[in-house]
Amino acid sequence: MNAITNNGGPAFQCSRCGVGAVRKQGHQWLCARHYRIGQMRSRASRDGKAVPTHEQLETMWRDTCADCGVVMNVLSRDGERERTASLQHYRDGSLAVVCVSCNARHASMPGDTFRDMPKDHKRCPRCETIKTFASFSADLGRSGPMKLKSWCKSCASASHTEWQRNNREHYNAKQREARAVRRAAG
Repeated sequence: MNAITNNGGPAFQCSRCGVGAVRKQGHQWLCARHYRIGQMRSRASRDGKAVPTHEQLETMWRDTCADCGVVMNVLSRDGERERTASLQHYRDGSLAVVCVSCNARHASMPGDTFRDMPKDHKRCPRCETIKTFASFSADLGRSGPMKLKSWCKSCASASHTEWQRNNREHYNAKQREARAVRRAAG
């Protein structure tokens, strides 16, 4: 089971599949995938949700997200955190391994409507309607695959107008400052 590596230290193999181990969990050494499966099982247990067996998770496991099709990382340290594999408990009782990004979006949708949403659509949490990606402004500072603002353009505009109306003095002072800077610049 143990082998000697080039630098003289012990090399361990996954106690489940025999691949090179990366982490120790309890008394056993595990590869990245089996370590992640253990993490998903313990999180489901802590949250009081159904805990699938290792074998059930093995059959569900794919390299791509079951919902969006993006290639997933096994551990968060392997790349973008939003693409890390995560266990999704659908409200109809079924389970799937999806990316963290899809898992988070499931939580904001009523029922299991996330599954029925067309590929190029997103739900605006303010007006609670499903709109096309073109209805949302780009947010290049965001991480993850979507890179869109949370609110649709019309909700963002309405919110900004409402803020201006409620903070009239502050807004007017900022406008005067900006005009003065532009005039000084020529």
